Amino acid sequence: MTIRFRNPEYELADSGFPLVLITHTGISRDTDREARGYTTIGYAPEGLAPWPDINDPTRSPYSAQMPVPLAIDYQIEAFTRKQAHMTELIGQLLQFDRLPPRFGYLQVPQDGTVRRLDILGGPESTETKDQLGKRLFVAAWSIRVSAELFLSEIDHLTQVQTIALDLVDAPAYAAGHQVPLDPTVRLSPVAVAPSASNAPPPALIGTPYQYALTATGGVPPYHWVLESGALPPGLALTEDGQLFGTPTAPTVSPISLVFGLTDSDSPSQVARQTLSIAVSGS
Repeated sequence: MTIRFRNPEYELADSGFPLVLITHTGISRDTDREARGYTTIGYAPEGLAPWPDINDPTRSPYSAQMPVPLAIDYQIEAFTRKQAHMTELIGQLLQFDRLPPRFGYLQVPQDGTVRRLDILGGPESTETKDQLGKRLFVAAWSIRVSAELFLSEIDHLTQVQTIALDLVDAPAYAAGHQVPLDPTVRLSPVAVAPSASNAPPPALIGTPYQYALTATGGVPPYHWVLESGALPPGLALTEDGQLFGTPTAPTVSPISLVFGLTDSDSPSQVARQTLSIAVSGS
């Protein structure tokens, strides 16, 4: 089977059949896919070298402004001499990787991308004759393929290998003195601490309960454990500080509990907080 783009000088009478002709019918801006900003190009643009791990698009060094989304329309016409051949050809073209009724796609090997392909209409079947008067069976589809037009230059990001820094004491520098600092000195982070507002409210038997412990300083995420005491029956504590459950028994008086807090710094910082919780029957 011959597949080719139609040109004005093409004569059906000179062709072999079955035949598929593709005709470009229009191009328009696809405003539904408009976006602003910059985007990483997950393939090596024409004329630019691929990166070492070309199979990982997240490592692409190429970026550009968001392209203008376009919709390119085509008409696809299939021609056969026999009706049986047309029926068979339509069945082949309707397969999922060719012209499916939905979820169509078009692979572009030149840049390794996959484009959306929508069937706008068809197949519409007709019968005609070529320039020699011989009968032809025709089936036509209208399709739309997604595309993008980059209006700006492609930016090529070069990975930084070495960074040279001169660190000085800010107050001394402001006073006109350059006091070198050791770049290996690590500034101490703000100490981790449980929030002073942590105060679990009273719970009721048979009523779902949930309360979140919070903290400040240090390096999130925080990790909570129960270091001393026992939670009322039916309640539990998650690592991220969620008290939850449905109490099953009352407490005679508020239960005193010691919670341990650890941040994600290296080395980690540790803090503790003593809280109380009570469960009533009504």
